[in-house]
Amino acid sequence: MATIGDRIKETREKLDWTQERLASESRLSKGFLSDVENNKRDISSTNVLKIANAMGASLEYLMRGEVENTHWEREPVQFPSTLSRAAMQHGWTYQETLTLLETHNSVVARRSNRSIKPPTEEEWKQLFDLISTCYPYDASIPQK
Repeated sequence: MATIGDRIKETREKLDWTQERLASESRLSKGFLSDVENNKRDISSTNVLKIANAMGASLEYLMRGEVENTHWEREPVQFPSTLSRAAMQHGWTYQETLTLLETHNSVVARRSNRSIKPPTEEEWKQLFDLISTCYPYDASIPQK
């Protein structure tokens, strides 16, 4: 039975990527990726998400081997530069940053066709604070 590591390696090879390229694109170390691909090390869901986004692969495929029709066609996540800078400045995790982007995109998608300027770093911080106030993160609760 194929493992997460096997599916990551298979996807990487189908893209004709080296481990060095995947490491660079996902911002993980080559040694870590090698260990994962060789089933010598477990991988967190956050790191699988980074790899999936880097390769444009389906998270469901990498995690569980479930194939969907478009698992090779998904675009990697592109973070606006202001969000990237705010995340680095405030020490937000990848998941927190992704949640902010998805929340923002969800709100914008429901607005009229008016042109909406990208949020500033301060506006990203305000959105983070609002989400954190309404939905505080509790590390003792297992995340899905």
